[in-house]
Parts: sequence; C-alpha cells; structure tokens
Amino acid sequence: MYESILVPIDGSKGAKRGVDHAIDLSEKYDSKLHTLFVVDEGIYGETPAMSSEELFLEQIQTNGEDLLEQVVSKAGKKGLETTAECLRGVPYEEIVKYASGNDIDLVVMGKHGISKHGSPHVGSTTERVMRSSEIPVFTV
Repeated sequence: MYESILVPIDGSKGAKRGVDHAIDLSEKYDSKLHTLFVVDEGIYGETPAMSSEELFLEQIQTNGEDLLEQVVSKAGKKGLETTAECLRGVPYEEIVKYASGNDIDLVVMGKHGISKHGSPHVGSTTERVMRSSEIPVFTV
C-alpha cells in the first residue's frame, strides 16, 4: 500500500512520535522510509544578511543532521531502507516539494502540543502541509 513514507522532523516531541509511527508503518508495509529536516530560512529571509545569522542557520543545520542520523540509526535497527536529507527553505514548502518529487505515498507528521485551553491543535507547519499536499498526511 505504501512503498515510500516521509517523516519530516524538527526535534519536537510531536516529531519523535511521528518517527515512531512512520517506522512502524514502514515495517508493516515493507516501505522505504524518507526522513527530512528543513532549516527554516524564513527566520531571516532567503539569504541571511549578516554572518552571525548564517552561523546560526549552520548550527541549526548541524543539529538537524544529527537528528536525521538518529532516525536512520533507529530505522536501521529494524532493517529498514532509509533516506535522509537536510534542506533549507520554508519548511512546509520543502516538505511538499520533497514528497511530490520523490514518489512519497504517505507523509507522517506529529501534531505540535496542546493549546492553553487544553484542546489539541495542529502545528502550523503540519497544517500547511495538510492543506497544500496532494499526498495523504497522517498526523500523530
């Protein structure tokens, strides 16, 4: 049913839950697992103007690459074929573009947190992916 599953990560608890579910689904369907971290360049615009801003983005990228390695290691222990990529841009746009360009059958994403009123809500990146993707999005 699902030959390729994408799990975007950002280091949050919600994303970690997404990873666990994506790994379980990849095992169940014998799917290739793709994991993606997007350095949000929207923080400073498309091209950082100052070297300190670029250094900050490079540190985020390094942290993202470490997170990707953790997912690859965890999936590898289950014998799953895994691809990892770190991109720069607007997260939801890069997630949708990656999914479309890599024959992804399902995107698995964590919901982000609980509102101050105690009701669950979907994070803005997850919501934007859900609204703009033609590929099914499974939220955890």
